[in-house]
Amino acid sequence: MDASYIEKPQPIHVGRRVFLGALGVGIVGLALGVRRLPGLNLLASAFSVNGFQIYTTSGIPQLNESNYALSVDGLVNQPTKYKLAELLAMPSTKIVKDYHCVTGWVVPSCRWEGIKLGDFLNAVQPKAQAKYVLLSSADGSYTESLTMDQAHLPDVLLGFKLNDKPLSAEQGYPLRLVIPDMYGFKYIKWVNRITLSNQLQPGYWEQRGYAVDAWLGPRSNYGYAT
Repeated sequence: MDASYIEKPQPIHVGRRVFLGALGVGIVGLALGVRRLPGLNLLASAFSVNGFQIYTTSGIPQLNESNYALSVDGLVNQPTKYKLAELLAMPSTKIVKDYHCVTGWVVPSCRWEGIKLGDFLNAVQPKAQAKYVLLSSADGSYTESLTMDQAHLPDVLLGFKLNDKPLSAEQGYPLRLVIPDMYGFKYIKWVNRITLSNQLQPGYWEQRGYAVDAWLGPRSNYGYAT
């Protein structure tokens, strides 16, 4: 991973790890909005961008066109590494969808633009035994996973624009997953690696009790979802 980290003073980003730690020592007065998840409570961040509460797992990587690349490996016939300019030159799709955080808040009518993940995967030619799409982040800790069927839904994107502007660093520049039928923790930021696999590897938040199939509403494998 060729990425440095922002060292200059930044607005405070209160990530989920911080909140979970706070819960462990009983600091519950910080809550801005609470929703019960399997075995834990989550508190909303105290910092927002364009209506989005900002959560991180280990900081915000400082990425740019010169140090960013997207690696594709695993069970593919065309393992390769893409520069940002190559990704931005690919055919793109625009969608308008509400964004739902599992903690309960919603950002309506988000205008996303990006590469259809299904089209991207077809171009790298997954091998027949590939069943899962594993995504990794340039922050070194955030991971996510989808089934091949989920990855080929028509509105699942490798997003690079939000509301007609390139993603900010806080919101995943230069590339993040967009999957409108699932809760926001599946929208992994700063995607820099895609691995095709025949084995499911639950993502960062799934390893901590979140739903693997994080569908909105009653389809979710959160039993309490409405």
